[in-house]
Parts: sequence; structure tokens; C-alpha cells
Amino acid sequence: MDQFKTLYYDYCKTYNVEPNEIILGEIQKISNEDNQTKIFNLSSLNIPEEQYTVLGKLFSHDSLYTSIHLNDCNLSSQALQAFLHGLVTNTTCRKLELKGNSIHGAGTEALAKVLRKNQTLQSLRLEWNQIGSMDSPAFSSFCDALSVNKSLIELDLRNNDISHVGGSELAAALKRNVTLRVLDLRWNNIGLVGSRALLAACQSNSTLNELNLTGNNAPDDIMENINNALAKNTEKRQIHFGHSQNMAILARQVQNIHTEKDRQITSVLKRVSLQEQAMLKANKSLAEKVKKLQETINDQQLGFNAISAKNALLEADLTVATQQYNDAENEIKKMKIEKDHLIHQIRREYQQEKDGLLNIQEKFQRDLNENLEIQRRLNEKVHDLERKNETLQTTIYELRETITINDRDHHLKISSLDDENQRLKLKHKENLKDYELSSTRNIQRLKESYETTQQNLKEQITKLETIRTTLEREVNSLKSIISTQKLNHEEILQHEKFRLKNEGEKRQHELEDRLRSLITTKEQLESHYNQLLISNRDFQQKINFQSVEIETLKRQFESVQTVNLRKDTEILENREKLKTEYEKKLYLIQKDIEMNEQLKDRIKQLENTLKNQHNDGRNIMRKLETRITDLQAILHQRDQEISRLKRDEEKRLQFLRTAMLDYIGRGTKTN
Repeated sequence: MDQFKTLYYDYCKTYNVEPNEIILGEIQKISNEDNQTKIFNLSSLNIPEEQYTVLGKLFSHDSLYTSIHLNDCNLSSQALQAFLHGLVTNTTCRKLELKGNSIHGAGTEALAKVLRKNQTLQSLRLEWNQIGSMDSPAFSSFCDALSVNKSLIELDLRNNDISHVGGSELAAALKRNVTLRVLDLRWNNIGLVGSRALLAACQSNSTLNELNLTGNNAPDDIMENINNALAKNTEKRQIHFGHSQNMAILARQVQNIHTEKDRQITSVLKRVSLQEQAMLKANKSLAEKVKKLQETINDQQLGFNAISAKNALLEADLTVATQQYNDAENEIKKMKIEKDHLIHQIRREYQQEKDGLLNIQEKFQRDLNENLEIQRRLNEKVHDLERKNETLQTTIYELRETITINDRDHHLKISSLDDENQRLKLKHKENLKDYELSSTRNIQRLKESYETTQQNLKEQITKLETIRTTLEREVNSLKSIISTQKLNHEEILQHEKFRLKNEGEKRQHELEDRLRSLITTKEQLESHYNQLLISNRDFQQKINFQSVEIETLKRQFESVQTVNLRKDTEILENREKLKTEYEKKLYLIQKDIEMNEQLKDRIKQLENTLKNQHNDGRNIMRKLETRITDLQAILHQRDQEISRLKRDEEKRLQFLRTAMLDYIGRGTKTN
């Protein structure tokens, strides 16, 4: 932590920037944390822009913080670029939060560069920004960087003005991405085209487990298909995870068995080596004994003629030694036999354990084959379902063709009936005049009723569309009002903080100047008083020296004494005046200090009110979001009512057609 702090001071010196107290306090917090998750949090704080250049350089060499939070900091594009330039080479941070910073254009390009080169970042939260606004090329580069990133697991892109074009680009990136698991796209404007592209991406991507598209005007059937595809991904991931766990357990068991066998074999080999060393020692001792005996024999043979009695004793010793040598050789043979028996037994046990391991391996192989067979069956079921889906699509296509054929036949029949009607009209003109008049009246009446119903339906549809447009305008106006209010509040907060800071600094400088002037006046008065004391002492010395001439110089002495008294009174008066002035100035300084404390209290009150306003704004945003969801539900209900009215109208038209056909058929039969 001290090294990190010194590095911060060094970078501040190199960039000619004053160290910031807020950043130093955040660095100081790390000494009080014992957990592994170190968070660097500057959310909702007003940090100068030049500090982010220092922070970017600082985090390029960081090895402490695993999470960085810069939410609602109103970052400019230059500050964001300077900060993200340092995160390109960072190898520690795993979570980055940049909510509510109006990121767009160059900031999006900087994020794309981080995603392209940083391979440790796992979570990125970008809620309430403008990354996808106006389908800028910066968002395209962001999607390209996401497609090649191999570390990001969670990405939050809520409320980022992403259109259907941006949704298609994200879908193309997801087709190539192999690590992302959670993607949040709530409250954007992806629509039908973007949701279809995302559905195709989910069907080809096998790692994505969660995709949230609430508030994007996506159809329900596409949402259901996306959820089904993601459920398949999670199921495959669980199967793969279980298989990898089983394989890891097997590998650990086999490794443990191998280590146990190696340990047993090494222990046996150690015992054998110890026995061999003991045998070698015994052989050496016996060889030394034999050598000594041979030397004694040679000595005894040299003195055989002189000492015959000792020869017999030496022969007896020799026979005993040979007997001991033979016993030692027999013991060595027995030890060799035991050694061979032990080696044979160890080999037999090793073979048995090897056979057991082979049996376990075969069992695990059988389990693996069974799991593969189950997976193959599941794949066959998936293929069967896909074939059934294709057959259903073909049947739907055939039904559509049959419907078109029936419609064509129906039109042909109607045309034939019209021809027959014309022929009958030509044949029976006089008899069919009344019938034609009545039929024309009925047809006219039916046409009028049809036109009136159609007009009513059109009016209802236009009314509903106007209601929908007004609701959408209200929603957009509310969003713009909220964003403007947020910006205004933040500007007012910054202005008030800056003004109060300047006033406090000015007041502090003034008080310091007053204190300096008072201290200087006090020092001057003390020096003047010391000088007067010195002069008084000199006068006293002169009086002592001239005590002999007191009588002659009485008048002079009295005049000098009166002068001294007058000067003393003047000094006392000056001291009293200075004392009163000093007390007045101290009183004024005390008043200024109290005013400064009142200003501090006022600053705290303003900060509390601003926090309350911020919380109220968040509550208003939540209420507005709930209201938007309610309005969307109402719109969905209205759309359902419109579709129901359309279906009822189609049924009514079908009924009218059948009634007309029945009426025409009855007329022809009567004729």
C-alpha cells in the first residue's frame, strides 16, 4: 500500500498535479481490508480531470485492486480515454463499473481497445450510457473487440440507446465470442430485426447462459425461442461440467494410486538396500577376520618348528573360524532367498494392483462410454425434434398452398357463378328484373354496412395509434426531462461546491493574514516594551552612579522622575489600548471562525439535500420505469384488443360472404 501511495505521489509530480485527498483516502482504505477483493470506489464523486491521467498511469502498474467503481462521475471523453489507456495493460482488475457517465464516440473506442487487449477483465457494467446512440462506427468497433475478447463473462448494456442495427452487430459478435455468459440488454430499442439476429446468435453460441431483453419491443415467440436456446446451453454446460468433474476425480484417484504404489515400492527398495548394506558390512567384517586369521596362520607356519603345541590350538581356531565363515555364507544364502521371495511377492502385489487399476480404468471407460451414448441419444432427440420441426414447416407450407388453391378454386367458382348469372340474365331478362333490383339493393345494403364497419374499425385503429404515439412521446419526454434534471442537479452541485470551496479558501487566507499582522504587531510591541525596560534600567544605573550628586541634582532628578512617570503612564495607556484592540480583533476572529463553522454546517446540509434529491431522482426513475412497464403492458393489451377486433371483423366478413353465397345459391335454385 505504501508503494502504491508513493507511486501516486511520483506520478503527481511528473504531471504537475496536486495530490487529491479523496484518492489518498481511498488508497488508505486498503490497509484496513483483510479480504482478497480490493475495491477502488470513486462513485458519485467530483474528481478533477487531470487526476484521471494520473490514475490511468497508476493502474497500468497496479497489482492490488480487483474491482474499480466509477459510477455517476460525469467523466469527459478525455478523462475516460486517459483512464482506460492505463487499464489496457492492467492484469489485476476483474470488475469495472462505469454507470451513468454518458459514454459515446471516443469513449466507446477506448472501451473497445480495452476489450481487445485486456485479458483479465471479467465483468463490465455500462448501464445508463450512450454507447449505441445513432448507430455510430464506435459501437461497431466495440462489437468487434467483444468478438475477439476471451476473458469477459458478464456485460451490462442497459439503457444505452442500442437500435436494431446495434443488436445485429452484437449478434454477429456473439457468434464469434466463446467466453461471455451473461448479457443484459434491457430498456434499449433492439426491436424485431435485432431480436431475430440475437436468436440466431444464441442458436449458434454454446457459452451464453443468460440474455435479458426486457423493454426492447421483442415478440414473445422470439423471447421464448431465445430462452429455450439458452436453456440448452446451460444444460450442455452442466453436462460438460459434470463430465470434466468426473474426469478430474478419476485423474486424481489414479494419481493417488500411482503415488501410493511409488511410495510402497520406494519403501521396499529402501528396506532391501538397508539389508544389502548390512550384508556388505557382515561380509567386510568376515573378510577382515579371515585376513587376520591368514596372517596368524602365516606367522604360526614360520614358527611351526619352535611352537608345535600352539599349532594345534591355531588349527582348532582355524576350524572354528571356517565354521563361522560357513555359517555366515549360509546366512547370506538365506538372506538372498528371502530377498528373491520379497521381490517376487512385491511384483505379484504390483501386478494385482495394476490389474485392479486396469479394472477401475475399464469401469470408468465404460461409464464414459455410457455418458457419451446418453449424449448421442440426446443429440439424436434434438435432431428428431429438428426433423419434426422441418416436417411441421413443410406441412404448414403445404397447408398454405392448399389454402391458396382453395382460394383460387373459390374465385373460379365465383367467376363461373357470375358467368352463369349473366347467362341466366340474358336468358330471363324480364323475369330477373325484380330479382336484380332486390339483389342490388341487398348488395348495396351489405356494402354500406361493410363500409361503415370498416370505417369504424379504421377510426378505432387510428385512435389507438394516436394514443400509442402520445404515450411514446410522453415516455420520451419524461426520459429527456429526467436526464436534463439530472444534468442540472449535477451542474448546480458542482457550482455550489466550487463556490463554497473558493469562499472557504478566501476566508481562510484572510484570517491567516489577520493573524500574521496581529502577530507582527504583538512582536513589535514586545520589542518596544523591552527597549523601554532597557532604557529604564539604564536610568536606574545612572541614578545609582550619581547618588553622590543627589542633593545638587534634585531638581533634575525630579524632572527626570516626572518624565519617567509620564512615559510609564503613556506605556500603560498604550498597553491598555493595544490590549483592547487585540481583544477586539480576537473577538472578530472568533466570529469569523464561528461563521466558517456555520458555512461548513450549511455545506453539509446542502450535501444532504443534494443526496436526498439524488435519491428522490432515483425513486422517480424507478417509478417512471414501473409506469413505462405498465404503459407497455397497456399497449400490449390494446394490441391484443385490436387483433381480437380484427379477428372478429374477419369472422363477420366471412359470415357475410357465406350469407351472400347462400343467398345467391337459393336465388339460382328458385329460378
